[in-house]
Amino acid sequence: MENGFEETKSRGTVAVGLDIGTMTICCARSDVDEVKMIRNVFLPIDREEIALSELTDISFVQSDDGDIFIIGDDAFRFANIFGQKVSRPMERGLISPKEISAIDVLTLMVKDIIGDTKDKDVYCSYSIPAESIDEGRSVIYHEKVFARILGTIGINYTAVNEGMAIVYSECQKERFSGVGISLGAGMANTCVAYKGVEVLKFSTARSGDWIDKSVSESLSIVQNRVTSIKERHLNIEEGFASYPDKKVRRVLEAIEYYYSALVNYTIRKIIKEFEERVEIEVEEKLPIVVSGGTSLPRGFLQLFQSILGRYTLPFEVLEVRQARNPLTAVASGLLVKTLADVESLR
Repeated sequence: MENGFEETKSRGTVAVGLDIGTMTICCARSDVDEVKMIRNVFLPIDREEIALSELTDISFVQSDDGDIFIIGDDAFRFANIFGQKVSRPMERGLISPKEISAIDVLTLMVKDIIGDTKDKDVYCSYSIPAESIDEGRSVIYHEKVFARILGTIGINYTAVNEGMAIVYSECQKERFSGVGISLGAGMANTCVAYKGVEVLKFSTARSGDWIDKSVSESLSIVQNRVTSIKERHLNIEEGFASYPDKKVRRVLEAIEYYYSALVNYTIRKIIKEFEERVEIEVEEKLPIVVSGGTSLPRGFLQLFQSILGRYTLPFEVLEVRQARNPLTAVASGLLVKTLADVESLR
C-alpha cells in the first residue's frame, strides 16, 4: 500500500481526502457531503481528578492504556480558561518531537475524524508538506508515521503534496495548471503545477505560528492569547487603528506587521526557487491560489495582491484568488485525487 492504492474486489468503496495540518485536521469523504474538521491540539487529563462521566459534552479520546486527552476546540478553550498552554502534536507542519504523546493522540484523532470504515474498502490520499527550504527537519519520518497509522486501521493510502492538493481543488478549469499556496499554521506550502504535473514544490517554516510566536515575543504575552485575538478580531481591510480596546489594538498592530513580513518573504522565496530550479518555460498565465487558515482574515487577499504587485515574477500571472473554502481546500483536493486514483483501478 505504501507506493499507492491496491485494487480490491469488495463492495462499499469509499474515497477519503485527509488533510493533516498543524492547527486543523480535515477529512472529506466521498459518501458524506460535509468536510469534518477538528483543531489539532490536546490537553492531557489526570484520570484521578476527572471521571469520564464528567466529560459528556466535551470532545476527548482515550488510549488503550486509559490515558485521556481533551481534543479540538474544547482543549483550546480549557487551556485559555485555566491559563495553560495546549499541547500540539505537530509543529512547523510536522509531528512534534517535544510531545511524547503526539503519535498516540494523532492516531486516535485520525481514527475519530475518518469515522466508520467497517466492511468498506477505503482509499485515502493524505497531505504531506514539501521539504522545507529554511527548516532542517526532513518530512520522511512524518510521512511514514501517518502511513503506518492509516495502514493499521486497514486503509489504502498514498501521500500527496499539500500545495498540489490546492491545485487539484481550485484549478480544474485551468486543467490543473496553477500555483497553490497553502498558508497553514506550521508551514507555508507552495506548489507550481503545469497541466497536472508538479513543476516546483517547497515549504517554508514561516506561516501562522510564526506570526503568533513573533508577536508573543515582541509584546511578551502568551502565544495562545495572540492566536485567540488574531482569530477573533483581526481585520486587515479595516486595520488596527480603529479598534477601541487599547491592549487588543496593540496586539493587532503587531500581527499586521508580521502578516506583511510573511507575504513578502513567501513571494521572494517563490521567485528565488522558481528561477533556480525550474528549467522549463511556462507559456501559459498561471493563477495563484492562496488558501489555509492564515489566509482567512478579511483583507488578506488584497494584502497579498498589493505586495505581489511590487515584484516581477518569472512567470505570467492570470489572477490571484482565494480558495473557495480556505480551511477545507486541501482535503477537497485530496478527495479529487483519491477519486481519480480509484477510477483508474476500474
